[in-house]
Amino acid sequence: MEPDRLRVLRMRAVMSQEQLADRSGVARDTISKLETGQRRAYPSTIRKLALGLDVKPQMLMGGVEYLDEGPVESAGEAPEKADPDRKIGF
Repeated sequence: MEPDRLRVLRMRAVMSQEQLADRSGVARDTISKLETGQRRAYPSTIRKLALGLDVKPQMLMGGVEYLDEGPVESAGEAPEKADPDRKIGF
């Protein structure tokens, strides 16, 4: 996880480290160490922080969030027409 990404996303959400700790269940001290690069995040910590920030875990990893994503299709349904130019992920 990129330390600056966590701080930027937290600030964008207008949250203090204490507020993010309350929302995510991750200790404030851990959040501080992650933001300063003193500690690496476990995958479970990244998921908790993403939930607390209301973002996808990929956003904490430096991924790109596409705002024009369509609705998620139900399991078993075939997509009407796949767009080969559409990029998803990092």
